[in-house]
Amino acid sequence: MRPSMASAILTAALTGVVLSACTDQPTASGSWLSAPPRALSSADGASARVSVCHFSGAGARVITVAESSIRAHEGHGDYVTELVVDKPYLGITDGVRFGRIADAIMAAKVVRTSHGELESAACRITISVGPGVFTGAAAPNAPPGGETFPLVLDAPDVTLRGSFVMPLDGNGRAADVAGGPDATIISPSVPLPFVAGLSIPIFVVDGHPGGSAGNGVVIEGFVLRSGHPEVGTGAGGQGVLSLRVRDLVVRGNRFDWGFTESIDLRATSATVEVNHLSGGRGSCDMCLAGPGDYTARGNRLLGGGIPGIFIIPAVLLPVPPGIEQYALPATAALTASVVNNEVRDHLRLPVGVGLRVGAIGVGAPNVVGTTRVDARDNLLVNNRFGVIVEAAFPVVNTALRGDIDFTLHGNTIAASCQTNLLVAFTRHTTALGLASLPYLRNATYALSLGGDISWADAWYGHPAGFGNTLLVDGETIGNRVKHSYDAARTCTT
Repeated sequence: MRPSMASAILTAALTGVVLSACTDQPTASGSWLSAPPRALSSADGASARVSVCHFSGAGARVITVAESSIRAHEGHGDYVTELVVDKPYLGITDGVRFGRIADAIMAAKVVRTSHGELESAACRITISVGPGVFTGAAAPNAPPGGETFPLVLDAPDVTLRGSFVMPLDGNGRAADVAGGPDATIISPSVPLPFVAGLSIPIFVVDGHPGGSAGNGVVIEGFVLRSGHPEVGTGAGGQGVLSLRVRDLVVRGNRFDWGFTESIDLRATSATVEVNHLSGGRGSCDMCLAGPGDYTARGNRLLGGGIPGIFIIPAVLLPVPPGIEQYALPATAALTASVVNNEVRDHLRLPVGVGLRVGAIGVGAPNVVGTTRVDARDNLLVNNRFGVIVEAAFPVVNTALRGDIDFTLHGNTIAASCQTNLLVAFTRHTTALGLASLPYLRNATYALSLGGDISWADAWYGHPAGFGNTLLVDGETIGNRVKHSYDAARTCTT
């Protein structure tokens, strides 16, 4: 006998028609929100119909049933697949309508736990969040009736969908459009903090070691704010942090000013598409750390962290309370497809960069990484460096190993303040003569430039004596350190 869903979920007295089963596919209208959420309405009355996951024989499917038949479906373990969040529903306890996002997330987890669906599920649950500003704060400063950050999604196959519709420009990238009155906006009542190396995220998608995991989570249609003003130097908070999950989708969201990292994904496999990121002040706008497989497609990143997109085989960084720390592996493989993104105005000193690929991750110097990146059809413009391929975070007396396979094709890399390409078998600052950190040993970089960059114009740090191999378009490059870095050069937006 299948475990029954919690009574409050299955016997809810719905007062309206909820969304049909989600498809999570792009529409023909030029946006990536499958359908705008519609709040429940008492006008629907007794005619309400409900989407449920119906179990029959050895399988399950989503069907629409009359409200009056919910109890019968409860008897054989069916569960509601559409939950709705809207601010007027605060205080309602019918198990389907919610005034807080956190309560709907918890209801979805109750469903998953009661059915033993810890890593995958029979049917997707969609949480549709209505328009308006949802306020909250990190504990213990959460306002009454508000959200407490982070909001943790650690159950599988849950779509969290706001009402913001991300328009696309003529190139299929996220457009630079602010959220209006019809958007779902999450805005802290006090700025998200950065304390002891930890930024508190708005969303955490987590996989508990040996337990439930947010595999297949979709986060789309939100405007996320850090609470930090555009004027000043303060920064804190992350938009989305993930750890140990697969098949994550972060799609069609707007990340506004002041996050230390807008999207920070670790040991994850994910698709990050058509998001708009602006004004980050931290380590990176989009941080993609392995082991895992990533696709970053159609995003627009404007003037944010030191790198716009940073790809690295493994990291060990602080995690929020209640989130288990990652256990580093001995080796890590990462693949990333970076397609049709626009990254501009990353001009931070000394090495603001559009796309950065590293061999060694921060906090993980003994993890031997293999990193494969395919970058196609991107626009990297007006960054201090267009692309950097480097060791990243080498530490003396550690493994000092990591291989990179990097391919460019069809990209436009232009108006780089220093140079379009820097390649270094050490940290970038060492190759530029600004620091003295160790070089990798017996590592291989294989670069295919695809005609996007002339190797004659590239800078690189590849001295003799370390056993490293540099291949560019199939040719072995001799040992040399080459650059003309000018710290006084003025770079402007």
